[in-house]
Amino acid sequence: MSGGISEQRNPYKGTPLRSWIRVQLLAPDGRMQEIDLLADTGSPAAIVVSDDLMRRFAQFPLGGQTSNFGPLTGGALRVVILNVGFDRVMIGYASDRVVRTTKASSPDFEGLVGLPLLRMLEYGGDSDWFWIRPQGGTP
Repeated sequence: MSGGISEQRNPYKGTPLRSWIRVQLLAPDGRMQEIDLLADTGSPAAIVVSDDLMRRFAQFPLGGQTSNFGPLTGGALRVVILNVGFDRVMIGYASDRVVRTTKASSPDFEGLVGLPLLRMLEYGGDSDWFWIRPQGGTP
């Protein structure tokens, strides 16, 4: 018989209330920073953080792209979510303008995670909580 389901469960926060997840960014030199990111299923980017976080945590630079928020700087970011066993290097983007928009809802948000990252997990919510867990982790 297995133990409990590994998941991250977060109450909505911000104004208006928003779903969010907590991740760790891991730099090539081993430095780590934990950040809260707004969960945006409408975003085609896996992760968007500030220009400063991208400079400090990018594994290597990548090409950027243009969005409705203007230019996005690309980079490979190592994203870790310990309590669900998630550890991947993925294409991410930097935009201080996007981060300012997320902070308008909650000053805790350091950017956003979009559908490409969320689809690597199971995610959902109810009236009180937003959760993520490993794929195949349903009770």
